[in-house]
Amino acid sequence: MRWLLLACLWPFFASARPSVLFVNPSWEADPFFMQVEAVARVAAKQLDFDLTIINGDANRLLQQQKLTEYLQKHQPDYAIVQPYTGAGVQVMQLLAKYPTKIVTLEHMWLPEEAPSVGRPGEIYPNWLAELYYDNAIASEQMTVALQQACPDADQLIGINGMNNLETEQRAEGVFHAMRQRQGVVHQIVNGKWDRETAASQTTQLLRRYPQSRLIWAASDWMALGALDSLKPVAAGTYCIGGFDWIPEAQKAIAAGQMQASIGGHFTMAAFAMVLIYDHQHGNLPQPMPDVPLLQLDVLTQHNLAAYQPLLRPGQWQSIDFRRFSRTNNPNQQQYDFSVHSALKQLQPRNQPKQ
Repeated sequence: MRWLLLACLWPFFASARPSVLFVNPSWEADPFFMQVEAVARVAAKQLDFDLTIINGDANRLLQQQKLTEYLQKHQPDYAIVQPYTGAGVQVMQLLAKYPTKIVTLEHMWLPEEAPSVGRPGEIYPNWLAELYYDNAIASEQMTVALQQACPDADQLIGINGMNNLETEQRAEGVFHAMRQRQGVVHQIVNGKWDRETAASQTTQLLRRYPQSRLIWAASDWMALGALDSLKPVAAGTYCIGGFDWIPEAQKAIAAGQMQASIGGHFTMAAFAMVLIYDHQHGNLPQPMPDVPLLQLDVLTQHNLAAYQPLLRPGQWQSIDFRRFSRTNNPNQQQYDFSVHSALKQLQPRNQPKQ
Protein backbone atom coordinates (compact mmCIF):
# COMPACT_ATOMS: atom_id res chain seq x y z
CA MET A 1 0.00 0.00 0.00
CA ARG A 2 2.87 2.38 0.83
CA TRP A 3 4.45 1.83 -2.59
CA LEU A 4 1.08 2.39 -4.27
CA LEU A 5 0.69 5.70 -2.41
CA LEU A 6 4.19 6.82 -3.43
CA ALA A 7 3.49 5.89 -7.03
CA CYS A 8 0.36 8.02 -7.00
CA LEU A 9 2.11 10.98 -5.41
CA TRP A 10 5.25 10.82 -7.56
CA PRO A 11 3.86 12.99 -10.41
CA PHE A 12 3.06 15.68 -7.85
CA PHE A 13 6.55 15.64 -6.38
CA ALA A 14 8.16 15.56 -9.83
CA SER A 15 6.16 18.59 -10.98
CA ALA A 16 7.22 20.53 -7.86
CA ARG A 17 10.59 21.20 -9.47
CA PRO A 18 10.69 24.64 -11.12
CA SER A 19 10.09 24.28 -14.84
CA VAL A 20 12.39 26.11 -17.25
CA LEU A 21 11.90 26.43 -21.00
CA PHE A 22 14.96 27.20 -23.12
CA VAL A 23 14.07 28.46 -26.59
CA ASN A 24 17.10 27.56 -28.68
CA PRO A 25 17.00 30.05 -31.59
CA SER A 26 18.80 27.69 -33.98
CA TRP A 27 18.27 24.21 -35.37
CA GLU A 28 19.03 20.94 -33.55
CA ALA A 29 22.25 20.15 -35.45
CA ASP A 30 23.85 23.58 -35.00
CA PRO A 31 27.31 22.70 -33.60
CA PHE A 32 27.46 25.80 -31.39
CA PHE A 33 24.00 25.47 -29.90
CA MET A 34 24.56 21.76 -29.33
CA GLN A 35 27.22 22.92 -26.86
CA VAL A 36 24.82 25.48 -25.37
CA GLU A 37 22.22 22.77 -24.78
CA ALA A 38 24.69 20.28 -23.32
CA VAL A 39 25.97 22.70 -20.67
CA ALA A 40 22.43 23.92 -19.97
CA ARG A 41 21.33 20.37 -19.17
CA VAL A 42 24.20 20.00 -16.70
CA ALA A 43 23.25 23.23 -14.94
CA ALA A 44 19.55 22.30 -14.86
CA LYS A 45 20.31 19.00 -13.19
CA GLN A 46 22.55 20.60 -10.57
CA LEU A 47 20.10 23.42 -9.82
CA ASP A 48 17.15 21.01 -9.73
CA PHE A 49 15.19 22.45 -12.64
CA ASP A 50 12.86 20.61 -14.98
CA LEU A 51 14.34 21.77 -18.32
CA THR A 52 12.56 21.64 -21.68
CA ILE A 53 14.22 22.76 -24.92
CA ILE A 54 12.48 23.76 -28.14
CA ASN A 55 14.17 24.99 -31.33
CA GLY A 56 13.48 28.11 -33.35
CA ASP A 57 15.12 26.59 -36.45
CA ALA A 58 17.08 29.82 -37.16
CA ASN A 59 13.89 31.58 -38.26
CA ARG A 60 12.09 34.29 -36.31
CA LEU A 61 8.67 33.29 -37.64
CA LEU A 62 9.18 29.63 -36.79
CA GLN A 63 10.46 30.55 -33.33
CA GLN A 64 7.36 32.66 -32.70
CA GLN A 65 5.09 29.87 -33.96
CA LYS A 66 6.75 27.12 -31.91
CA LEU A 67 6.80 29.25 -28.77
CA THR A 68 3.11 30.13 -29.25
CA GLU A 69 2.16 26.46 -29.67
CA TYR A 70 4.17 25.45 -26.61
CA LEU A 71 2.70 28.14 -24.35
CA GLN A 72 -0.82 27.22 -25.37
CA LYS A 73 -0.26 23.80 -23.79
CA HIS A 74 2.32 24.53 -21.08
CA GLN A 75 3.12 27.50 -18.88
CA PRO A 76 6.64 27.01 -17.52
CA ASP A 77 7.77 28.88 -14.43
CA TYR A 78 10.65 30.42 -16.37
CA ALA A 79 11.66 30.91 -20.00
CA ILE A 80 15.14 31.59 -21.39
CA VAL A 81 14.79 33.24 -24.78
CA GLN A 82 17.17 34.79 -27.31
CA PRO A 83 14.96 37.15 -29.33
CA TYR A 84 15.67 37.74 -32.99
CA THR A 85 16.61 41.25 -34.00
CA GLY A 86 13.47 42.97 -35.23
CA ALA A 87 11.15 40.38 -33.66
CA GLY A 88 11.89 40.87 -29.97
CA VAL A 89 8.84 43.01 -29.20
CA GLN A 90 6.50 40.31 -30.51
CA VAL A 91 8.21 37.66 -28.36
CA MET A 92 7.95 39.85 -25.25
CA GLN A 93 4.29 40.60 -25.95
CA LEU A 94 3.59 36.90 -26.35
CA LEU A 95 5.29 35.95 -23.10
CA ALA A 96 3.54 38.80 -21.27
CA LYS A 97 0.25 36.91 -21.69
CA TYR A 98 1.49 34.21 -19.32
CA PRO A 99 2.80 34.11 -15.74
CA THR A 100 6.14 32.79 -16.99
CA LYS A 101 9.16 34.78 -15.82
CA ILE A 102 11.73 35.63 -18.49
CA VAL A 103 15.50 35.80 -18.84
CA THR A 104 16.67 36.98 -22.26
CA LEU A 105 20.01 36.19 -23.88
CA GLU A 106 22.17 38.56 -25.91
CA HIS A 107 21.24 42.21 -26.39
CA MET A 108 19.50 42.19 -29.74
CA TRP A 109 17.11 45.14 -29.56
CA LEU A 110 17.16 47.55 -32.48
CA PRO A 111 17.21 51.26 -31.56
CA GLU A 112 13.59 51.58 -32.63
CA GLU A 113 12.62 48.53 -30.52
CA ALA A 114 14.34 49.64 -27.33
CA PRO A 115 11.68 52.17 -26.17
CA SER A 116 8.97 49.52 -26.55
CA VAL A 117 10.93 46.99 -24.54
CA GLY A 118 12.72 49.04 -21.91
CA ARG A 119 14.91 47.35 -19.34
CA PRO A 120 14.02 44.18 -17.41
CA GLY A 121 11.07 44.88 -15.12
CA GLU A 122 10.21 48.30 -16.51
CA ILE A 123 7.56 47.57 -19.15
CA TYR A 124 7.32 43.80 -18.77
CA PRO A 125 7.15 42.94 -15.03
CA ASN A 126 7.91 39.26 -15.66
CA TRP A 127 11.19 40.07 -17.42
CA LEU A 128 13.80 39.39 -14.74
CA ALA A 129 17.14 39.84 -16.42
CA GLU A 130 19.15 40.05 -19.62
CA LEU A 131 22.37 38.07 -19.93
CA TYR A 132 24.65 39.30 -22.67
CA TYR A 133 28.26 39.97 -23.64
CA ASP A 134 29.84 42.79 -25.63
CA ASN A 135 29.99 41.63 -29.26
CA ALA A 136 32.12 44.58 -30.38
CA ILE A 137 34.77 44.05 -27.71
CA ALA A 138 34.80 40.29 -28.30
CA SER A 139 35.31 40.80 -32.03
CA GLU A 140 38.05 43.34 -31.38
CA GLN A 141 39.85 40.88 -29.08
CA MET A 142 39.71 38.17 -31.72
CA THR A 143 40.96 40.53 -34.44
CA VAL A 144 43.88 41.58 -32.23
CA ALA A 145 44.72 37.88 -31.77
CA LEU A 146 44.84 37.51 -35.57
CA GLN A 147 47.09 40.56 -35.85
CA GLN A 148 49.43 39.10 -33.25
CA ALA A 149 49.51 35.77 -35.07
CA CYS A 150 50.36 37.51 -38.37
CA PRO A 151 52.27 40.62 -37.22
CA ASP A 152 53.34 41.57 -40.77
CA ALA A 153 49.78 41.41 -42.16
CA ASP A 154 47.70 44.58 -42.31
CA GLN A 155 44.93 43.73 -44.79
CA LEU A 156 41.75 41.91 -43.82
CA ILE A 157 38.67 40.40 -45.41
CA GLY A 158 35.67 39.23 -43.44
CA ILE A 159 32.70 36.86 -43.51
CA ASN A 160 29.80 38.01 -41.34
CA GLY A 161 26.48 36.31 -40.57
CA MET A 162 23.04 37.72 -41.31
CA ASN A 163 22.13 41.40 -41.32
CA ASN A 164 21.27 42.09 -37.68
CA LEU A 165 22.47 43.98 -34.63
CA GLU A 166 24.77 41.15 -33.52
CA THR A 167 26.71 41.11 -36.78
CA GLU A 168 26.84 44.90 -36.94
CA GLN A 169 28.47 44.95 -33.52
CA ARG A 170 30.95 42.24 -34.48
CA ALA A 171 31.91 44.15 -37.62
CA GLU A 172 32.36 47.29 -35.52
CA GLY A 173 34.95 45.47 -33.41
CA VAL A 174 36.92 44.45 -36.52
CA PHE A 175 37.07 47.99 -37.86
CA HIS A 176 38.13 49.40 -34.50
CA ALA A 177 40.94 46.86 -34.07
CA MET A 178 42.24 47.43 -37.60
CA ARG A 179 42.16 51.23 -37.25
CA GLN A 180 44.24 50.96 -34.08
CA ARG A 181 47.07 49.44 -36.14
CA GLN A 182 46.45 51.40 -39.35
CA GLY A 183 45.25 48.24 -41.05
CA VAL A 184 42.84 47.97 -43.97
CA VAL A 185 39.49 46.20 -43.93
CA HIS A 186 38.83 45.60 -47.62
CA GLN A 187 35.36 44.08 -47.43
CA ILE A 188 33.09 42.19 -45.03
CA VAL A 189 30.35 40.15 -46.71
CA ASN A 190 27.39 38.22 -45.28
CA GLY A 191 27.92 34.47 -45.27
CA LYS A 192 24.55 33.73 -43.61
CA TRP A 193 26.30 31.46 -41.06
CA ASP A 194 26.81 28.89 -43.83
CA ARG A 195 30.10 27.01 -44.28
CA GLU A 196 29.87 26.42 -48.03
CA THR A 197 28.84 30.01 -48.67
CA ALA A 198 31.81 31.23 -46.63
CA ALA A 199 34.18 29.01 -48.63
CA SER A 200 32.94 30.40 -51.92
CA GLN A 201 33.04 33.98 -50.65
CA THR A 202 36.60 33.58 -49.38
CA THR A 203 37.75 32.47 -52.82
CA GLN A 204 36.06 35.46 -54.44
CA LEU A 205 37.37 37.96 -51.88
CA LEU A 206 40.96 36.75 -52.20
CA ARG A 207 40.76 37.09 -55.97
CA ARG A 208 39.62 40.67 -55.43
CA TYR A 209 42.08 41.46 -52.62
CA PRO A 210 45.00 39.03 -53.06
CA GLN A 211 47.23 40.79 -50.50
CA SER A 212 44.83 40.06 -47.64
CA ARG A 213 46.23 37.59 -45.13
CA LEU A 214 43.84 38.20 -42.23
CA ILE A 215 40.52 36.38 -42.55
CA TRP A 216 37.90 37.25 -39.94
CA ALA A 217 34.64 35.31 -39.57
CA ALA A 218 31.65 35.87 -37.31
CA SER A 219 31.47 32.16 -36.51
CA ASP A 220 33.84 29.20 -36.39
CA TRP A 221 31.59 27.39 -38.86
CA MET A 222 32.23 30.08 -41.47
CA ALA A 223 35.91 30.31 -40.51
CA LEU A 224 36.16 26.60 -41.27
CA GLY A 225 34.49 27.31 -44.61
CA ALA A 226 37.21 29.86 -45.33
CA LEU A 227 39.79 27.24 -44.38
CA ASP A 228 38.13 24.72 -46.71
CA SER A 229 38.74 27.06 -49.63
CA LEU A 230 42.42 27.55 -48.74
CA LYS A 231 43.74 24.08 -47.97
CA PRO A 232 46.51 23.03 -48.20
CA VAL A 233 48.10 26.49 -48.35
CA ALA A 234 46.46 28.05 -45.27
CA ALA A 235 49.00 27.09 -42.63
CA GLY A 236 51.53 29.90 -42.28
CA THR A 237 50.04 31.91 -45.12
CA TYR A 238 46.77 33.21 -43.66
CA CYS A 239 45.57 33.95 -40.14
CA ILE A 240 41.95 32.88 -39.68
CA GLY A 241 39.64 33.43 -36.73
CA GLY A 242 36.02 32.91 -35.74
CA PHE A 243 33.55 32.84 -32.87
CA ASP A 244 32.14 29.94 -30.82
CA TRP A 245 34.89 27.44 -29.86
CA ILE A 246 33.22 24.56 -31.67
CA PRO A 247 35.20 21.27 -31.50
CA GLU A 248 36.29 21.26 -35.16
CA ALA A 249 37.68 24.77 -34.77
CA GLN A 250 39.60 23.69 -31.68
CA LYS A 251 41.23 20.94 -33.75
CA ALA A 252 42.08 23.45 -36.48
CA ILE A 253 43.69 25.74 -33.90
CA ALA A 254 45.70 22.84 -32.47
CA ALA A 255 46.90 22.03 -36.00
CA GLY A 256 47.86 25.65 -36.70
CA GLN A 257 45.25 25.98 -39.46
CA MET A 258 43.13 28.50 -37.55
CA GLN A 259 44.77 31.02 -35.28
CA ALA A 260 42.01 32.20 -32.97
CA SER A 261 38.45 31.68 -31.83
CA ILE A 262 36.62 33.75 -29.28
CA GLY A 263 33.99 32.06 -27.20
CA GLY A 264 32.75 30.69 -23.95
CA HIS A 265 29.23 31.96 -24.59
CA PHE A 266 28.05 28.36 -24.99
CA THR A 267 27.56 28.74 -21.22
CA MET A 268 24.93 31.46 -21.58
CA ALA A 269 21.80 29.34 -21.04
CA ALA A 270 23.46 27.59 -18.09
CA PHE A 271 24.42 30.90 -16.47
CA ALA A 272 20.89 32.20 -17.15
CA MET A 273 19.69 29.36 -14.92
CA VAL A 274 22.02 30.60 -12.17
CA LEU A 275 20.08 33.89 -12.33
CA ILE A 276 16.84 31.91 -12.13
CA TYR A 277 18.22 29.95 -9.16
CA ASP A 278 18.97 33.22 -7.38
CA HIS A 279 15.50 34.55 -8.18
CA GLN A 280 14.00 31.39 -6.71
CA HIS A 281 15.89 32.02 -3.48
CA GLY A 282 15.16 35.75 -3.36
CA ASN A 283 18.73 36.79 -4.17
CA LEU A 284 18.50 38.18 -7.70
CA PRO A 285 19.34 41.92 -7.68
CA GLN A 286 16.43 44.07 -8.78
CA PRO A 287 16.79 45.97 -10.96
CA MET A 288 19.63 44.12 -12.63
CA PRO A 289 22.59 46.28 -13.71
CA ASP A 290 22.69 47.05 -17.42
CA VAL A 291 26.16 45.60 -18.01
CA PRO A 292 27.50 42.57 -19.88
CA LEU A 293 27.37 39.71 -17.36
CA LEU A 294 29.14 37.20 -19.60
CA GLN A 295 32.84 37.51 -20.40
CA LEU A 296 34.33 35.81 -23.45
CA ASP A 297 37.89 34.49 -23.89
CA VAL A 298 40.15 34.14 -26.91
CA LEU A 299 41.33 30.62 -27.68
CA THR A 300 44.70 30.26 -29.43
CA GLN A 301 47.35 27.60 -29.81
CA HIS A 302 49.10 29.12 -26.78
CA ASN A 303 46.27 28.59 -24.27
CA LEU A 304 44.38 25.70 -25.85
CA ALA A 305 45.95 23.13 -23.53
CA ALA A 306 45.08 25.18 -20.45
CA TYR A 307 41.41 25.27 -21.43
CA GLN A 308 41.21 21.59 -22.39
CA PRO A 309 39.85 20.50 -18.99
CA LEU A 310 36.60 22.28 -19.91
CA LEU A 311 36.57 21.58 -23.62
CA ARG A 312 36.43 17.80 -23.50
CA PRO A 313 32.94 16.22 -23.61
CA GLY A 314 31.36 15.77 -20.20
CA GLN A 315 33.81 17.94 -18.29
CA TRP A 316 31.19 20.51 -17.34
CA GLN A 317 29.60 17.98 -15.02
CA SER A 318 32.57 18.65 -12.74
CA ILE A 319 31.61 22.33 -12.42
CA ASP A 320 29.33 23.36 -9.55
CA PHE A 321 27.02 26.03 -10.96
CA ARG A 322 25.76 26.90 -7.50
CA ARG A 323 29.15 28.45 -6.80
CA PHE A 324 28.38 31.17 -9.36
CA SER A 325 25.21 32.19 -7.52
CA ARG A 326 24.67 34.98 -5.02
CA THR A 327 22.59 32.52 -3.00
CA ASN A 328 25.66 30.45 -2.21
CA ASN A 329 27.97 33.49 -2.16
CA PRO A 330 26.11 36.21 -0.19
CA ASN A 331 29.15 38.52 -0.19
CA GLN A 332 29.51 38.37 -3.98
CA GLN A 333 29.24 41.89 -5.41
CA GLN A 334 28.86 40.91 -9.07
CA TYR A 335 28.43 37.82 -11.18
CA ASP A 336 31.57 36.20 -12.56
CA PHE A 337 30.27 34.36 -15.62
CA SER A 338 33.02 33.04 -17.88
CA VAL A 339 34.79 29.84 -18.83
CA HIS A 340 37.89 31.22 -17.17
CA SER A 341 36.09 31.50 -13.84
CA ALA A 342 34.72 27.98 -14.28
CA LEU A 343 38.23 26.70 -14.90
CA LYS A 344 39.27 27.97 -11.49
CA GLN A 345 37.17 25.22 -9.92
CA LEU A 346 39.31 22.60 -11.67
CA GLN A 347 42.70 24.27 -11.79
CA PRO A 348 43.05 26.74 -8.92
CA ARG A 349 46.84 26.76 -9.29
CA ASN A 350 47.12 26.49 -13.06
CA GLN A 351 45.01 29.14 -14.70
CA PRO A 352 45.38 30.27 -18.31
CA LYS A 353 46.80 33.70 -18.94
CA GLN A 354 44.34 36.45 -19.76
